[in-house]
Amino acid sequence: MNMTDQPKPRPVVSAILEKIEGGQRYIFMQTRWKPETSPTYLGVLEIPAGGIDGYESVYESVKREVKEETGLDIVQFIDDVQTPPAQMRPGDTSIAFKPFVCQQVLETNGGLPWVGFVFRCEVTGEVVMQESEAKDPQWVTIDELDKILSETPEQVFSLQLATLRYYVETIRNEKA
Repeated sequence: MNMTDQPKPRPVVSAILEKIEGGQRYIFMQTRWKPETSPTYLGVLEIPAGGIDGYESVYESVKREVKEETGLDIVQFIDDVQTPPAQMRPGDTSIAFKPFVCQQVLETNGGLPWVGFVFRCEVTGEVVMQESEAKDPQWVTIDELDKILSETPEQVFSLQLATLRYYVETIRNEKA
């Protein structure tokens, strides 16, 4: 396959959903369950993610994807940077933004290439899963996530593994 035959990377947003209860930080994880569209990665743990629609801001995308997949509402983006919209002439509007981290799929086993923007988000509401995409919602602590990543990384969606490892390292460094 030559370079012109390869699919172009798709822009994706992902959300590390956090809540604090009893002074403990919890992160939302779900079991990936897309038997029709993504059977290769069936049954692994993941964070919510999805595509960005045309001319939809990354912030609107994250809110929509999180609501669609989990039923939760984002109340705050943690440590992000977003400029006000810039418009020099009618019909041309842009923003600059800085997510928690960016990610890129360099190779995938039957999937599509993508470049992603990962946001840390505080959420509210009750979990209501979209069962055509994911199931088995759970809130895990940093220690629990770290143990999964260290001892059984095969249980995690491989294309989010580097992102989740970076997240755990960042949180550990914040506490130090």
